[in-house]
Amino acid sequence: MKGKRIITAIIALVLVVGTIYTVPLTKTSAAKKVKISAESFDLNPGAVRTLTVSGTSQSVKWSTSNSKVVSIKKNGNKATITAKKKGNATITAKVGKTKLQCKVKVSGKKVLIAYFSRSGNSKKVAQYIQKQIGGDMVQIKTKKAYPSDYEKCTEQAEKELEDDIRPEITTKVKNFDKYDEVVIGYPIWWGMAPRAVCTFVEQYNWEGKTLITYCTSASSGVGDSAAEIGRLCKGAKRTKAFSAYDDEILNSSLKKRIDKWLKNIKA
Repeated sequence: MKGKRIITAIIALVLVVGTIYTVPLTKTSAAKKVKISAESFDLNPGAVRTLTVSGTSQSVKWSTSNSKVVSIKKNGNKATITAKKKGNATITAKVGKTKLQCKVKVSGKKVLIAYFSRSGNSKKVAQYIQKQIGGDMVQIKTKKAYPSDYEKCTEQAEKELEDDIRPEITTKVKNFDKYDEVVIGYPIWWGMAPRAVCTFVEQYNWEGKTLITYCTSASSGVGDSAAEIGRLCKGAKRTKAFSAYDDEILNSSLKKRIDKWLKNIKA
């Protein structure tokens, strides 16, 4: 009997001690679960990012330390931030007494995204790139539209390529000289960029600029198209080109590949 009482006392002591140490640890563990999706961003003007606070059901109060540098659109536990001009800002998410912060540095880099698109795929990629790196966007348009019929369009594109024709375009970029980086996007036609893209790039002085190229295609990839555009943009620094296939636009896998590419080329 005496032995049983000793065992019972030991069990009771263990339970009490366990309770004492378990409660604080549980509270600490719960507190650590509340977090913000990113603690810092380096962005160009016009770039967009989404911040999310997870691990809590409490309301989140969002604020920015400098609305001239970064604007913020609040939506519950999420906030969409847009880089506006060069400078620094801190985004704060307040959950109860807890403050979570993300420091944002906006560069003064000027970016232009110019794209040619017939089916809309190159446009979709351009729009996604703009959200990631910011900048101004312009569509390369021909004075005379290409035929809506696919076969007639491909026939015209083939003739333009064979004869090295430069179709007349209506697109003009004012103050092209102000841009530091220029993204050129296009579909692959007969293994190369449409001749209208050549018309566009040959209008400007590329000395000292960074040229970034991407293409969309059914299956052919970049091929020699980026090298040709690079030769036409005399004096520009070239980065590694990117290729997207039509059947993956714009799924999550492609977005991840684009993000990785932009990071690697430091766009």
